Amino acid sequence: MSVWDSYQDRIECRGGTKRGAALRREKGQLFTKVPDNLSYQTVTIFDQAHGYNIESEEMKAGAISKDVAIVNSDNLNEKYIFSLPDDDMDHGDLVYWMGNHWLITERDANVTVYTRAKMIQCNYLLKWVSDDDKICEQWCIIEDGTKYLTGEYEDFAKCLVRTHSNVCDK
Repeated sequence: MSVWDSYQDRIECRGGTKRGAALRREKGQLFTKVPDNLSYQTVTIFDQAHGYNIESEEMKAGAISKDVAIVNSDNLNEKYIFSLPDDDMDHGDLVYWMGNHWLITERDANVTVYTRAKMIQCNYLLKWVSDDDKICEQWCIIEDGTKYLTGEYEDFAKCLVRTHSNVCDK
């Protein structure tokens, strides 16, 4: 290794450019200081890649435990969630925190240092019977329940027939 290679390695270690050095310092400070913050929490995140049925083994196997910062907002059912550097969250990810399910509904496009997103508490457990006669469940948000059918009366006779074969009831 030449002297020049040694010099370049030392520069790259600090970030290479002023911007790179500032980014490296910022990430280091976040990793050091965020765990001491009261907003620091460990949550379970279910991403979209493993399906939507919360009772499926595939979705349970895809659960990821992440350390994040959760900040309150004026609305009790809305929170802001901040990831640690080089960690990401997507729209539609389901977050299990404090005994409740939360859905990530908004996400900041600037993810240079960390990901900032808004999550809203789920208020309804949607249930349906799939084409292969399996009961599926997914937590969701219903803003105005009067606009949608709850599915209680649709295909009621079909459900009664299936009840005798233990498909509709648990």
